[in-house]
Amino acid sequence: MNISNSLYSGDDGWSHLQEVIAEYKKSGIYILVDENTIELCLPILKAKCSGLEDAMVIEIHSSESNKTIATVEKIWQQLVVGNAVRNSLMICLGGGLTTDVGGFAAATFKRGINFIHIPTTLLAMVDASLGGKTGVNLNSVKNQIGVFALPKAVFVFEEFLKTLPARQKLSGYAEMLKHAMIHSEKLFGKLIVLNSHEKVCNEANILESASVKMDIVNSDFTETGLRKALNFGHTIGHAIESYSQKYDSDPLLHGEAVAIGLICESFISMRMFGLDKNDLKRLANLVSWHFPHYRFKTKPGDELLALMCHDKKNSSTSQLNFSLLRKIGDPVYDQFPGEKLVLESLHFYINLEVGFFV
Repeated sequence: MNISNSLYSGDDGWSHLQEVIAEYKKSGIYILVDENTIELCLPILKAKCSGLEDAMVIEIHSSESNKTIATVEKIWQQLVVGNAVRNSLMICLGGGLTTDVGGFAAATFKRGINFIHIPTTLLAMVDASLGGKTGVNLNSVKNQIGVFALPKAVFVFEEFLKTLPARQKLSGYAEMLKHAMIHSEKLFGKLIVLNSHEKVCNEANILESASVKMDIVNSDFTETGLRKALNFGHTIGHAIESYSQKYDSDPLLHGEAVAIGLICESFISMRMFGLDKNDLKRLANLVSWHFPHYRFKTKPGDELLALMCHDKKNSSTSQLNFSLLRKIGDPVYDQFPGEKLVLESLHFYINLEVGFFV
């Protein structure tokens, strides 16, 4: 398997997408959108590609609170109404929630129909649309229900980034930082020097970051080994994301929570493996410069630990499983730092000044 062969971009990407649309037009095309992409991105897609006049548009809401099996059921019902068959095609046009939920709905409807992803956010372009992970949340815990299912293709087009607010670009920047930290000092240093979510929003930087994930997924599709390294920053990050969903009227975006997780899990890496303190400082300064410092509404320790116990990476609810770093570019997975060190890392983040770590 080589998923790199299924990623398309630029003019060649538009040409191949047109071929895909022509191939599936007779068997039915269904376009999954959210309230943003139906207004901002669907007109671009239809202007660029012919053959979508009769495609059925299915709209969901982009809020994380709607990443549920109920939303998937609504998609299934619409596919039934639209007479979708097993050789129909679903186009998932949106961010990470759309690709996760849409991929899961397509992979399970009639035991699987064809689907492609056209990610419209930076985060989805470099991470969420790649690798074949699909699914929904359960009881506010991230990604508890899902399947591995690869799209027929993923199409990355810079045009869609122009529709994004700065906050969404920052969310994707966090995932690019994660890729850089597990990959190499060279890539991490590049993102530090660029020091801008705007400067990374071009095809070359997006494909470079995406290739980090694709190379890992090609070697370990079902996450039995190296692919676990991609979870760096996510054990704590997912817990904070779920916490924010519960307590905040305007919850953290995925990448915003991951940025906090990267700091905390780098702190744990420093304590367990001697990750260079200067690397923690570089990361903390960058995140503090770009991301607002998150203030918890309660004393979060016990609640976050409880959420981490339900993380899908755990083989036991009594041990929290982490992916960490020995150094930049040298990830290590299946690590168990223990609750005390996890709480220390949260304390470290909470007490960071809004400016810089010195």
